[in-house]
Amino acid sequence: MRRSRSSKLVLVVVRLSLGVLMAASAASALNLRAPVVRRPFKQVHVLNELTDNKLLHVHCHSRETDLGSHDVAVGAEYTWRFRASPLGSSRWSCDGTTDDNRRVTFESYWEDVALARREYMGNTYWVAQEDGIYLRPIQGTRDEIHATWLPAGPPTAPLPPVLH
Repeated sequence: MRRSRSSKLVLVVVRLSLGVLMAASAASALNLRAPVVRRPFKQVHVLNELTDNKLLHVHCHSRETDLGSHDVAVGAEYTWRFRASPLGSSRWSCDGTTDDNRRVTFESYWEDVALARREYMGNTYWVAQEDGIYLRPIQGTRDEIHATWLPAGPPTAPLPPVLH
């Protein structure tokens, strides 16, 4: 009895599938696991370079995490770290206010090639100055303004949750 090419191909695929299933079953029985690849930490720094000893009040949050409010003295910084989402959806936002009733909202982290060029080994540096919030690039000579101060008002609402 002769078999056609297609039936031979089906037989080969079935044998390979059974082999894979048996190997997976054996690995499961031995409790073998693939190594977990952990993404490196990202770190965000918010620096206060305001004049006249003005405090910077900063409240940062992502869709999943609210870091609360923090007071940053002139010359000091507020820092936090996190692991970026493997889906590329990590996003952090900050609301800042000053003692002289000014406010600003800015995205402090998002996954983007342009932002990655300004990072230094996963670190981004945001600087509060008299005219706004700047991103301090690691390579480059000038800070880049990203948001300007507005008259004080209510902070923005937290980011909506991520829908999976």
